[in-house]
Amino acid sequence: MKHQDSCSRMVMYLGTLLLCIIPNAPLQLNSADLAFALSSFPLCPQCLNGNPKAHSSQRDEILAALTIYLEARGESFAGKLAVAAVIRNRMNAKYHSDGSVKGTVLRPRQFQPWIRRNPEDVYFDPMNRKMQESLLAWKLVQDGRQIVDGAVLFYNPQLVRTPRWAQVNRKVAKIGRHEFFNKHTI
Repeated sequence: MKHQDSCSRMVMYLGTLLLCIIPNAPLQLNSADLAFALSSFPLCPQCLNGNPKAHSSQRDEILAALTIYLEARGESFAGKLAVAAVIRNRMNAKYHSDGSVKGTVLRPRQFQPWIRRNPEDVYFDPMNRKMQESLLAWKLVQDGRQIVDGAVLFYNPQLVRTPRWAQVNRKVAKIGRHEFFNKHTI
């Protein structure tokens, strides 16, 4: 129980820090600086590496962050936020999801990074800025903010052929190299 309490206190501190930083410097603060500031209190190693004894909410955050990182590591922070919002939107709508992080991102053939890769083989590196940004993006979308107008689907047209679902669902955003779609038909 002590482990879970210390992680919960750390997450609450990070949330408080985030609320303090953002309003004071909206124009001077960039995502890398914010991610670095938040990483000054690193997550516990038990949580980061998927230790079965670590509490599930921490493992879910790391799994979401790893998915965002692998899907959008070459994208801007806005692109990472958009991918995070898609994961959250899918969970909330139970769209190809059981409503959990794991049941959303690890569902077969839904998120490319996990098609041929086992999540236990990928570790969250708290010193990697792109991974820090991915975790920050996940935490920021938890307040329900609308980043991509309810999108539950996305793809990169430079990497794959246009999927059938992209021809019938409404495109709501293009951020970086990704195009985002909600489940409303055209």
